[in-house]
Amino acid sequence: MTKEKENIKAKDTVDGKRDEHVKGTHRRRWWGSLFTEGESDAGEGKNLKDVVRAMHIDGRWFFRQIPFLLFILFCILLMVTNRYQAQQEIIEKEQLQHDVEEWRYKALTRSSELTTLTRQSQIEERLKAYGDSTLTAPQDPPFTINPNE
Repeated sequence: MTKEKENIKAKDTVDGKRDEHVKGTHRRRWWGSLFTEGESDAGEGKNLKDVVRAMHIDGRWFFRQIPFLLFILFCILLMVTNRYQAQQEIIEKEQLQHDVEEWRYKALTRSSELTTLTRQSQIEERLKAYGDSTLTAPQDPPFTINPNE
C-alpha cells in the first residue's frame, strides 16, 4: 500500500466511516492521477469498481435513479421511432409525388394525341385511308337558323 492510502486508513473513524475531508482529498487525488500520465502507482489498476467507489455511488443511488433512467430510455425510444416514422412518411410522399408527375405527363400526352386525332383534317385523312368515300367535307359554309322566321 502506498503511504497515501495508509494515511487515509489511519483516519477512519470507529464505525468504519471516513472523515468527509479525507474522502474528498482521496477523490481529488484519484481523479488527478487519472489525468496525469506516469504519476500513478505502477501496481494500482483502475477499473469501474474503483470509479464507482471514488464517486461514492452505492446500490441505493441506482435504485433511486431507476424511474429517471427509464424516463430517459422512453424518451430515446420515442425519438428514434418518431424519426423512423417521419422518414417513412417522407419517402412515401416523394414516391406519391413522383407517381402524380408521371400520371400528369401521361394525361398530357393522351390529351395532345386526342386533340391531334380529332382535328377535321386528320379525320378526313383517316377516312380517305380507309376507303370510305361517302363522307366528304361540306362545300357550303354553315348557316344559322333563326327560330323567329
